Amino acid sequence: MLSDVPVRSGYLEAQAGVSSLTGAYARLEGGARLRQNLGIFAFTEANARERMAGAGVRWTFGW
Repeated sequence: MLSDVPVRSGYLEAQAGVSSLTGAYARLEGGARLRQNLGIFAFTEANARERMAGAGVRWTFGW
């Protein structure tokens, strides 16, 4: 969970697999923590039919 990662830590995740809908795919995601409960990330994903990329913000909170 993002709240368990120390502040100012980053991560990089790579995946490859096969989907019954799109066939083989590859995905790469990386991100960084800016504050205790705030992080940013970006990703790219590709398969035989399409390519996509995006970015976002993760905000975590407790109950």
